[in-house]
Amino acid sequence: MTADQPGSDIACILQLAFGRAVLTTPVPIPPGHSERFAAFALHDPALPPRVLLARYSPQHRSRAFCALTAMQALRSRNFPVPAVYYLGWSHYTRFVLMLMEYIEGRGDEGQPAAFFVRIGDHFARTLARLHRQRWDTPPDLPVKPLHLMYNTLAGQVRALNTPVLVSILNWLDARAARITELPYTVLHGDYTLHNVLAHGTQVVAVHGWEHAATGDPRLDIGHTSAALGAYGLAFSDQFIEAYEAAAGPVPDRAFWEVFSALRLLTGIERRLDAAPDAHQRRLIAQVGPTWEGLLTLVEHRAGLGPGSL
Repeated sequence: MTADQPGSDIACILQLAFGRAVLTTPVPIPPGHSERFAAFALHDPALPPRVLLARYSPQHRSRAFCALTAMQALRSRNFPVPAVYYLGWSHYTRFVLMLMEYIEGRGDEGQPAAFFVRIGDHFARTLARLHRQRWDTPPDLPVKPLHLMYNTLAGQVRALNTPVLVSILNWLDARAARITELPYTVLHGDYTLHNVLAHGTQVVAVHGWEHAATGDPRLDIGHTSAALGAYGLAFSDQFIEAYEAAAGPVPDRAFWEVFSALRLLTGIERRLDAAPDAHQRRLIAQVGPTWEGLLTLVEHRAGLGPGSL
């Protein structure tokens, strides 16, 4: 869907969601979000003042249903997620469209380190709150067993045959058989600074539920820690300290952090491997700091010195 097409859908969507025509005005979206989102002010005092329209290409429609399922279940538990008003298909593009509550707040705005300094403690405690939810009947989300994810990752690493990634996999291989999974709960799947909004020091909305699943909560913990470690080890350390203060010690934490770091590193390497030669240098410059941050995290969590990697 191109940038000029959301207006083609919004009148019909609002009619379906709220039962009447509504006068709207487009609202600016932060840079980096405009390809997937559009926002509108609604000029009707009986309706929400603003709404957010998320767009999913046809090949990603399953992600839309994951997001809807997780958000509806968590909204009923007063977890900070937007309300969903409508889910359907665009007549013009065949994209899946989700109309949701527009929550006022500040995101990382291209300054993740400064954002984390302000919200880090509540950011960690919000994830702990998600994992503390207990479900008699869990939401109908994909299930992510460790052994399936591990085998998939191992196959990707061996296919790439990049020495540094193979060394990390060897460290994980020596420990994987001793890992016992914790009781499954709802996972966010991509709990990073990019997916939260805050007022002051408090997280007020968690977005990005397209990869929601049920599984061992340490999948989320490891992923968030590794993603923060890409900005600097101190951010990862602070996150873990705050999470454990809220939820208690995380068994075998280093394994899950290294596993998650290897998933991110492998994703970077596969992206580089697929890039045309003409784009390699520019892409390496873009991902270089993240690569180095992840390796630093691995070195500290796994006790592997630079010579081992």
